Amino acid sequence: MKIKNVTPMSFSCIGGGCPAIYETDRGTYLIVGSKVDFPDNVLPGKVGRDETVIEVPIDLIRGVTLNKGDKS
Repeated sequence: MKIKNVTPMSFSCIGGGCPAIYETDRGTYLIVGSKVDFPDNVLPGKVGRDETVIEVPIDLIRGVTLNKGDKS
């Protein structure tokens, strides 16, 4: 799989540990964020066994959708 970093520059950091978005050559995104652990009744039937829920800042998503990223 090939990936392209489309994280807005305002979210860039050195050394990792920052929210990020990568676009794949499979027509998908890989999103790096904080794993959210909460009771099953918060999103009943919405999270599959092979899935997890992550939380990222709203501006991270807005930045990508507004300018399609600042770097490759």
